[in-house]
Amino acid sequence: MGKVRNFFHRRSIRTSFTIYMLICILSAVLLSLLFSGICQFGQARIYEKYVIQYENSGMEVNFHEETETEEGLSGSIRYFTKDIASLFTPVEDLIYNILGIMSVVFWPVCFGICIGITSLLFYKGQIQEPLEILDKAADNIADNNLDFKIVYDSPNELGKLCSSFEKMRAALQDNNIEMWRQIEERKRLNTAFAHDLRTPLTVLKGQSEMLIKYAPQMPAQKVVSTAEMMQRHITRLEAYVDTMNDLQRLEDIEVDKRITAVGDVIDQMHSTGISVCRGKKFIFNNSTAGISEVNLDFGIVMRVYENLLSNAFRFAENTVKVFVEVKEHCFQFTVSDDGSGFTDKDILNAVKPFYKADTETDNKHFGMGLNICKILCEKHGGHLELKNDGGAVVLAVFGQ
Repeated sequence: MGKVRNFFHRRSIRTSFTIYMLICILSAVLLSLLFSGICQFGQARIYEKYVIQYENSGMEVNFHEETETEEGLSGSIRYFTKDIASLFTPVEDLIYNILGIMSVVFWPVCFGICIGITSLLFYKGQIQEPLEILDKAADNIADNNLDFKIVYDSPNELGKLCSSFEKMRAALQDNNIEMWRQIEERKRLNTAFAHDLRTPLTVLKGQSEMLIKYAPQMPAQKVVSTAEMMQRHITRLEAYVDTMNDLQRLEDIEVDKRITAVGDVIDQMHSTGISVCRGKKFIFNNSTAGISEVNLDFGIVMRVYENLLSNAFRFAENTVKVFVEVKEHCFQFTVSDDGSGFTDKDILNAVKPFYKADTETDNKHFGMGLNICKILCEKHGGHLELKNDGGAVVLAVFGQ
């Protein structure tokens, strides 16, 4: 039974339906012939009873005969005139007529029964299972439950439909995961933003209260220095707001990949590295030999590259290194420095918004560089990796 099921599952619905219908027609014809033959055989037996009786008595009988051989019957079948039929007993006459009617009626009855059984078998064997799978999948999706799989191992049309449904479910699940990731990221961003805003706001509040209360008695120089402090914190707040606006714009960025000559990308990266790392040793290694073109959003790649170069330059003691290659259909580069490297805490948290290392004392930087690089790499179908190797190492990967 399993082999028969697998045979039909490997065929298209159209082919399976055709095979089912051929089996149905053949079965209906054979059954109809069988039952009609049985009925005709019963009629022949009734006739033969009276033919033998009258032949033995020597009486003349008005009849004509035709010889016809049919499968399942031996000898000849004689078709008599109504003179013989009139001699049947009432019961025999009733049985004879019923058999005659049944020999005709069996044809549509057998065809109807075979069509009904074939339709049921075709539905059970070819349609019921995938329909139940798709119906259950639709209910799960309607209930926002995407943690399941649609499995129907068949290359026919319904199998392809189930495969398409599975692709849709997987895409919806990925979108949901990404949506929740973005929501959680936004929550963390808002929390970090609120936390970092608290300090300048507290200072501004305290200074403004002091000015309101003591300004008339304060020397002019003290008032000016207080105002300058307030101005610095206001500038810092403006920078925070600009950073938040930049992050919002990042979420709306559309990646525009274009075929670009590798040589142009390498030249631009090399010249940018020399310019940014002026005053320190800059080592640039290119391992893209034999590759003439890449499919990239050049603007996004350069923005990530410049961010990573700036970070490496700030933390490097003497040397910044860049290594560029194309690997597994991805364009990628590594930026490393000979500084103190990442701490374990840094590796876990450095790509989070507004994160600053414990040793970071520069208030001009808000700890958004690596977070921005991570977002851009992921939008480009890649990722960002942090590790240590004699100093900090950051790998940026961009899918082509």
